[in-house]
Amino acid sequence: MGNRRDLISWSAMVSCFANNSMELQAISTFLDMLELGFYPNEYCFTAVIRASSNAKYSWIGEIIYRSVLKTGYFEVDVCVGCELIDMFAKSSGDLGSAHKVFEKMPERNLVTWTLMITRFAQLGCARDAINLFLDMELSGYAPDRFTYSSVLSACTELGLLALGKQLHSQVIRFGLALDVFVGCSLVNMYAECTAYGLVNDSRKTFDQMPAHNVMSWTAIITAYVQSGECDKEAIELFFRMISGQIQPNQFSFSSVLKAYIGFAKHGFAARPLEMFRKMLETGTKPNEITFVAVLSACSHVGVISEGRKHFNSMYEVHGIVPRMEHYACMVDSLGRSGLLVEAMEFINSLPFMADALVWRTLLGACRVHGNTELGKHAVEMILEQEPDDLVAYILLSNLHASAGQWRDVAKIRRSMKSKI
Repeated sequence: MGNRRDLISWSAMVSCFANNSMELQAISTFLDMLELGFYPNEYCFTAVIRASSNAKYSWIGEIIYRSVLKTGYFEVDVCVGCELIDMFAKSSGDLGSAHKVFEKMPERNLVTWTLMITRFAQLGCARDAINLFLDMELSGYAPDRFTYSSVLSACTELGLLALGKQLHSQVIRFGLALDVFVGCSLVNMYAECTAYGLVNDSRKTFDQMPAHNVMSWTAIITAYVQSGECDKEAIELFFRMISGQIQPNQFSFSSVLKAYIGFAKHGFAARPLEMFRKMLETGTKPNEITFVAVLSACSHVGVISEGRKHFNSMYEVHGIVPRMEHYACMVDSLGRSGLLVEAMEFINSLPFMADALVWRTLLGACRVHGNTELGKHAVEMILEQEPDDLVAYILLSNLHASAGQWRDVAKIRRSMKSKI
C-alpha cells in the first residue's frame, strides 16, 4: 500500500493481528503507526489493548491504559472500557484495577456489567460477582443468559443454594430456562449440592433442556459421579451422549473414568483403561484429572507396568507435569502389590518433598502388608508436616496391634491422649 496507508488500514492490521493471537505483531504494528505520526482511534486502541491481555505484555497494556485516559476515548467508547477490564483480569488477574476501570466508566451497558460479573466469578471473587449482579439489577438492567450463567456459577462456588433457587425462578420467568448456558449452570449448581440429595434436581433441569451439547452432558454425568452412588447412571448417560453423535471432551472422559473406578470393587476396574484407550484414539487430549482416574485404575487392577507407562507419558507425550496426587497413585500401585521398598524409593525420587497424602498412602500399604518399620517412618513423615494428625497415630497403632506389639500400641495411645 506504500504511502497510501491511512488510519483505517493501520487499525485493520492491528486488529487482524490481535484477533489471530499474534499479540507481538499487533503491538509492533501499533508502535510503527505511532512513529509515523498516526493518532490511534477507538478501534485501534481496542485492538491493541486486546493484544496486551497476554500476561507477557501486561506492562505495555498499563502504558496504553494511561494513554487512553489522556485521549478521552475512555469516556466516549464503551468497547475501550470493556477491553481494559478484560486486559487487567486476563493478563494478571488484577481484579482491583479491572473494577476501578469499571467504576470510572461514565457509561455502562449490559455487556459491561456482565463482563465484570463474569470476571469476578471466574477469578475467585464469587461474592463480589453476586453483589455486582444485585447492583446491576438495582440500576435497572435486565440480566441476559450470560449474566445468569455467571452469577449462578458464583452461587455454586459459595454454596448459596437458596439464592440459586431464586435465580432459577427468575430464569424461568424471563424465558431463559431452556438456554444451554443457563441450563448447564443450573445443572452444575444442583450437582454441587448432591450432598443434600439434589441430584434429581440436576436431572430434572437437564431433561427440560430442549437441546444438549458436550457441556450439558458433562455437567449431568459429573453430577451423578459426585453423588457417590450413581456411577451406573453416569456411565449410561455417557453412552447416550456418544450415541447421539456428541464428541466427548477431556472433562466428560474424566468423569466417566471416575465412575468406572467406582465399579472397581465389583470387578470392573479394567473398564477405565479400555475407555482411556478409546479416548486417545478419538484424539481427545487427556488432562490431570483423567490421569488420576487412569493411574487409580491401574492400581486397582494391579498392572504396575501399564501404570508406569501412563505415568511417564504424562509429561513425555502430553506435556502434563505430574502433581502430588499422581505420585500418590503410583505409590498406591506399588504398595498394593507389596513392593514397599520400591514404593519408598519412588517417594525418595520425587522432584519435591512428598506431602502427607503420599505418606498416608504408603502407611496404608504398610498396614496391609505388615511392614511395621516402614510404617513407623511414614507416620514420622506425616507428623512432621501435620503434628496433630490423630489418624496417623491410629493407623500406626493398628499396625503394631496386627503384629502383636502391644507395648508399642500402649505407648502410641498415651501419645494420642496427650494430643487431645
